[in-house]
Amino acid sequence: MELTMINNAITLAKHKLAKHKELGQKSNLSITEVAQLMDLVTFGPSLPQIKNKSVFFNYQAN
Repeated sequence: MELTMINNAITLAKHKLAKHKELGQKSNLSITEVAQLMDLVTFGPSLPQIKNKSVFFNYQAN
């Protein structure tokens, strides 16, 4: 499950970067947003980002 979320995040980041490259100066992404997307593609999401995406975040054992 986590692997799918990671792959989806990376795929979305790649898509946003491709769109940014296509639009060139007309793109609305800032340089910091582009850098964050490039870091996500290159290094993957950080561990805290993955842990915050838990499927059972409100699950309580009875």
